[in-house]
Amino acid sequence: AAGQVLEAAHEAEARLRGTASPPLAAAFADARAQFAALIHAGFVSQTGLGRLPDLARYLRAISRRLDTVAADPARDAARMAIVQRVTDAYRQAVDRLPPARRGAADVMSVRWMIEELRVSLFAQVLGARGPVSEKRILAALATVRSSS
Repeated sequence: AAGQVLEAAHEAEARLRGTASPPLAAAFADARAQFAALIHAGFVSQTGLGRLPDLARYLRAISRRLDTVAADPARDAARMAIVQRVTDAYRQAVDRLPPARRGAADVMSVRWMIEELRVSLFAQVLGARGPVSEKRILAALATVRSSS
C-alpha cells in the first residue's frame, strides 16, 4: 500500500513541477497545497494502514485534475471554491476545539471527507468513498462542534 502511495505521489509531484499558465495558476497552487498536506514527514504512520489506499487515490486525483484543468479552468475554479469553503469551515471548527480533541476520529473523518469531495469534484472517474458533498461535510462539522 505504501508503494502505491509513493508511486502516485511521484506521478503527482512530476505534474506539479510543471509551469502553470496564468489561467491555471490557482489550480496548480491549490493542488500543491493539497499534496503538501498529504505527503510530509511521517505521513504513512499519520495516515494509517487502512487509509493508505485512499491516499493513493487522492494523489491520483491530483494528477487527473492537472491533466484536465486546462479544458475548463472556470469549472475548476468553481469547484475549488466549494473545497475552499469546507476547508475554511473545517479549520475554524478545529481551531475552536480543545487541542486534545483535534485528532479525534470524528474530527479526522471530516478531514478525509474533504479529500473525498476533491475526488468527487475533480476526478469523478476514480470514485469517492461513499456519498460526499459540501452539505454533508458541513453537517458532520456541526456534529463535531456539538459533541465538544
